[in-house]
Amino acid sequence: MGVYSSIWNADDWATQGGRVKTDWSHSPFVASYRNFDIDACECPVSVAAVDNAKKCSSSSEKRFWWDEPTVAELNLYQSHQLLWVRANHMIYDYCTDTTRFPVTPL
Repeated sequence: MGVYSSIWNADDWATQGGRVKTDWSHSPFVASYRNFDIDACECPVSVAAVDNAKKCSSSSEKRFWWDEPTVAELNLYQSHQLLWVRANHMIYDYCTDTTRFPVTPL
């Protein structure tokens, strides 16, 4: 299983009508996911596939690293960092563009 993401060149629509160009010199970009629920378990190479499948499917306890609260939500410092980045670097937010998107996402 893999999770893939992409960045596309949105210079013509997401940058104040193309007036502000993307500065690709700041790449690589880091993306994260919200409300992403993993239903899986780690698969060590040394464990037989059948044994590992049994171990994963029979466990209802939250014992994997991705179930930890520290990775499930931002702490106060991280929340402040996110707000700072939004205030200082975000130039377009389709959630507030009700002219083009009258139905806003949840």
